[in-house]
Amino acid sequence: MKRYLRPLAVTLVNSLLVFVSCFQGLNAQISDSASVALVGARLFDGTGRDPHEESVVVIRNGRIEMVGALGDVDIPDDVERIDLSGKTILPGFINAHGHLNEDQSDRPIRTKLTEQLRLYADYGVTSVVVLGVFSFEELVVADTINDEQDQLGLDHARVYVAGDSLQNLATADEARMRVNEYANAGANIIKIHITGGPNDMTPEVYGALIDQAHSRGLGVAAHLYYLDDAHGLLDAGVDVIAHSVRDQAVDNALIQKMLQQNVPYIPTLTRDLARFVYETRPDFLEDPFFLRRVSAYQGDVNYVTGDEYQALSRSPQRQVDKEGLAQGTENLKTLSDAGVVIAMGSDSGTNNGQWQGYFEHTELEMMVDAGMSNMEALVSATGGAAKAMGLDQDVGVLQPGRWADLLVLNANPFEDIRATREIHSVWIAGTPLNGVP
Repeated sequence: MKRYLRPLAVTLVNSLLVFVSCFQGLNAQISDSASVALVGARLFDGTGRDPHEESVVVIRNGRIEMVGALGDVDIPDDVERIDLSGKTILPGFINAHGHLNEDQSDRPIRTKLTEQLRLYADYGVTSVVVLGVFSFEELVVADTINDEQDQLGLDHARVYVAGDSLQNLATADEARMRVNEYANAGANIIKIHITGGPNDMTPEVYGALIDQAHSRGLGVAAHLYYLDDAHGLLDAGVDVIAHSVRDQAVDNALIQKMLQQNVPYIPTLTRDLARFVYETRPDFLEDPFFLRRVSAYQGDVNYVTGDEYQALSRSPQRQVDKEGLAQGTENLKTLSDAGVVIAMGSDSGTNNGQWQGYFEHTELEMMVDAGMSNMEALVSATGGAAKAMGLDQDVGVLQPGRWADLLVLNANPFEDIRATREIHSVWIAGTPLNGVP
């Protein structure tokens, strides 16, 4: 995959059998040359169809060869069977709005980016759309990682990347020039910031930016807050609304524009939660699911639980974010009920206290608390996110020809959305990640 919001070429590798590494927790050992059949699990394919209560997934060369209900799939004789009875298989989660800015050390950029992608994968997030890096060099390195990921043996989440979010541009010519710079560097998508401030791009400027992005085969995702800005951006042809509308209730005119233009919506509820939740020490910092990777978070944990940051979280400005989150939560329910495509995205990996991997599961829980069904929330993290970000020919759904990026759970997320935290194993390109419980 190289360009966002364009059909993906599905390339089936016919000459090599997949090498699948052994890992703790599987009920069978996988030999070096074997293709595999995962047998007996409940299976959700990411499309919104009811799950198969007992299923078969045949994986060969890193991709799904066959999938369906147990009894409907003829398992080839040359594959090794793995019994996953009692477990649940679903597509690996897609974070439609993530970042890779958590690591601010002086280590090599590639090391920092790939380790963060491994952290996402540890939590079952097998693809991340990075809506903004903080330097041109990071964009170039992330693009290199993107170029290398359509292969077997991938040990981290897939990445699709925008450059630094474009904002406060003064002229249409400047906007077109910046789009060309990012497109030439290999960006998969363009991200823009419209904040409601006096230095925002005018509709003429962001209209030119969106037009130029489309001429280069790229979509545009918009950071926003206000309903009026959402209307202006939709009128200019924006492709993705990348945060909730939080100043007032969405109106029918906005809903109709989004439906007619097929513009998806990424609520990023946990982004707003993180603005004020550290006014006291939140309970989730003691959650074993959080603590399983706390070594990657520890410096940030120490910071957000310190007196200075807790005081900042109690500031009047951040207390207003509680009202914004309430309005955004209400708007999510309204848009979901209206049939707008909802994509799960957490905005994790940027700012303080927005935890990569963990907050994607928190986001799902908050979406259900907002009134979405468990099924709707799970679609938003799989097929919905893939559709929203133009990835649905390769990931997000469990269908023949797609990469075998899987999340296997020990529990049933249709009964309790928190079951997504009961991870048995994570698979990327047909390979189970090492070290997974």
